[in-house]
Amino acid sequence: MRKKIAVAIIAIAALALLPIAMYGTQVEVAKVSFSLSVGNFLAMSYGPAQIPSFVAGISNAKVDVETMNPYQYIIARNTARTQTTTENVSGEDMVDITITFELRTPSNKTLTFTIATGSDQGVGTREVITMIGPEDGVSMTGTFYLTITITIKVTLPGDDHPVVNLDLDPVIISFEIP
Repeated sequence: MRKKIAVAIIAIAALALLPIAMYGTQVEVAKVSFSLSVGNFLAMSYGPAQIPSFVAGISNAKVDVETMNPYQYIIARNTARTQTTTENVSGEDMVDITITFELRTPSNKTLTFTIATGSDQGVGTREVITMIGPEDGVSMTGTFYLTITITIKVTLPGDDHPVVNLDLDPVIISFEIP
């Protein structure tokens, strides 16, 4: 019985120290945030066809570098890596947003990862915050270059095919990990 308890204590201690073994005592992360606006539709009639138009754009893009302990990082990474909130969203149009991040590290290695926010209803403003950490390439000191590319697809109610399939102009942000 004592042997089992000792093994259990050693296993628990090893699990408790695993984050420190993986990341050290501090983890540098880059928190990327921006606003994404999808504007109202205007249907312009040209003969039998109606051509929808709208305004979309990204603004307030920034990267804040933060230091976390490895336990905070693991919890944040697994529970709230990306958060999207909506503000003043209205309408019945289905909006699909795909965000592609291309990160160039100080050693010129390029890493690409994609976040699909899923379909939600309505046009308006969405605030996006995501965390980039060691698994994403933020594991060394120096200057990083992040390119954010956003694809927006809009489907009108009762339609199966998007009426809008648009790639926004990429946004490039540089940030420094000390």
